[in-house]
Amino acid sequence: MYFITQIIISAEGRSSGSPYFVFQQPAYPRDCKEVSNACSSTNNTSGVYLIKPDGHPEPFEAYCDNDVDTGGWTVLQRRRSDSVNFGRSWKDFRNGFGFLGSEFWIGNEKIAVLTNQKRYQLRMDFENVAGETYYITYDEFRISDEWGDYYISSLGTFERSDETIPEWCPANEIFSNETCERTCDDPDTCISATSRTETEQCVCVGEYLRHQEQCIPLNQCNCFVAEKGSVLGEGHFYINSRCTQKSTCRNNRLEDESYQCSDHATCDERNGVRKCYCNPNYEGDGVTCTREVVPKDCHELYVSGTLSDGVYTIYPDGWPSGIQVYCEMESNGGGWTVIQRRSSASADFYRGWSDYKDGFGHKNQDHWLGNKYIHSMTNQKTYQLRIDLRDSASSSFHAVYSTFSINNEADKYRLSVGSYSGNAGNQLSGSNNKQFSTKDQDNDGWSTFNCAERHRGAWWFYEYYHCTYSYCRSYCPYYCYYFPDGSDRCAYCAYSHLNGDYDGSTRGTHMFWYSSSLNSYGCNLQYTDMKIRPV
Repeated sequence: MYFITQIIISAEGRSSGSPYFVFQQPAYPRDCKEVSNACSSTNNTSGVYLIKPDGHPEPFEAYCDNDVDTGGWTVLQRRRSDSVNFGRSWKDFRNGFGFLGSEFWIGNEKIAVLTNQKRYQLRMDFENVAGETYYITYDEFRISDEWGDYYISSLGTFERSDETIPEWCPANEIFSNETCERTCDDPDTCISATSRTETEQCVCVGEYLRHQEQCIPLNQCNCFVAEKGSVLGEGHFYINSRCTQKSTCRNNRLEDESYQCSDHATCDERNGVRKCYCNPNYEGDGVTCTREVVPKDCHELYVSGTLSDGVYTIYPDGWPSGIQVYCEMESNGGGWTVIQRRSSASADFYRGWSDYKDGFGHKNQDHWLGNKYIHSMTNQKTYQLRIDLRDSASSSFHAVYSTFSINNEADKYRLSVGSYSGNAGNQLSGSNNKQFSTKDQDNDGWSTFNCAERHRGAWWFYEYYHCTYSYCRSYCPYYCYYFPDGSDRCAYCAYSHLNGDYDGSTRGTHMFWYSSSLNSYGCNLQYTDMKIRPV
């Protein structure tokens, strides 16, 4: 395959010249032929010179080729590689672009002025990838101005060089070492990657595909989709940008049909495929979407076959996007949703109302699930509560309450618990029907103290016991759940508090479960967790 390397024009005559020659006379040469004549005393070299054709307002640089034939050729165009983009606008071709020392188009306006001042010969030189050269000439060449759309107004007799002209590639094919051709029938598969025997040959590549024996633009393939700008393979489909039409390629023909998303679907493009996608908690093909069976708690996951402990997503009433919880599946019958865990001092539990409302910590470590989630869960079904404890002697205990729920935020997440069973002692029943308190929301009903602040935590506190007797001086320091009130008195606000300091050093700030069954009466607990499961 030959490609154009240079287009040049010349008037009659020849003389020498030098690159960037500076003329002493006031008039500039009109073309490279006059440059050659004017510079006959210098070396006759090719290069860039200033010329000013008749009618052109200012002189401009042009490349003069003095190596071809008798010299004096004004070069209009040169292409040797892909260093300059020739896919340009009308304005660019009018004004010219590129670099005179390499690839360029001198500009239609300059060519029009040049070719209308004398009679010019046109020569086109070609060279293939093997270095073989070939040229053609026309003994006359002229183009009109921009008003005439730079029409070729004169093109004389054609002649060619004596070299053998190779066969041209068929329409739309190029001579290349490209190894991958594709077809309209199967635009995604190469058909000639291993079939070629020559390094270079005519191929149908780029924006062209084979159809039978022809190489055609891809937009002429039967399964071309204009909006997509490409061809569909057999059996493939395309959904338009509004998801109102589906186009499918069948038997090399494009079949269009109406298309509409379900009310529970969204028109979207994901991983390069546009279609209707079902919304969260729905499943289907996007045209039809049905509600998925989504777990409201860990027990529903357990029943569906999820039997391993871990963090899972559940969908309680009011939380369609789901929440993450830790599910205890491998002990105590499984299906437990954990709402609190304490195993170290890694998480700070002395927090405000908003933190206890939204939850904090890591679900697979120490955390509080969040009162807003606990409220939603415990009001969608009837739940039981199980509390597991490990005391300071590493002995395990548990307390189970037959029912458990908390009210909404307007009622300060008021606690409701049922009957007790277990071996830890019934230390939560005193908090029944009490509101939740934090350091910045004192709802314990005890005007003397802010129990959440004095116990350094958050719980369903209430006015319980204030020791003001003479024996309190010796009595109060003995129990960790008493916080001091001056030097002689002390108080505590509940029989239990599992959200205190993990290793509290000040009396009254510990986690505690006040029971004679536990070592040190339930002070200095090593582990606690609270979890719920439907009754």
